[in-house]
Amino acid sequence: MAAPARLDFSHPHLLRNNQEYRAAVREVDALLDGHAHSHAAADDRDRLEFLSVLVQEYEDRTDPISDSASSPREVVAFMLEQRGMTRRELAPLMGGKARVSEFFSGRRQLSMQQVRTLRDTLGIPVDLLVE
Repeated sequence: MAAPARLDFSHPHLLRNNQEYRAAVREVDALLDGHAHSHAAADDRDRLEFLSVLVQEYEDRTDPISDSASSPREVVAFMLEQRGMTRRELAPLMGGKARVSEFFSGRRQLSMQQVRTLRDTLGIPVDLLVE
């Protein structure tokens, strides 16, 4: 397979769109494959580090789960959807259907035990679950 085309950073910039993001990810993958097969040149290591920072920044900027404006309810709803789960499946984890309903309607915040349970079950970082 041919190596992916290198992104032009003669004028350094953040990744601007999904097309640049995908190209950067392909190039990171190719550079990582090169690391597995030989000792990479210093330029390749530097480029890998540079692209990795850009990819991480783009993901942080565009990933809905990392949006700090998201409420715990939005984060939990998103993770349920991603895992193909329903709110009903949260009832035994959160202390019953009423607790789930109160949480999603905004009438109740999560207890620390519920935060730990959701962190362990859904893999949601604690800071996204605490208001």
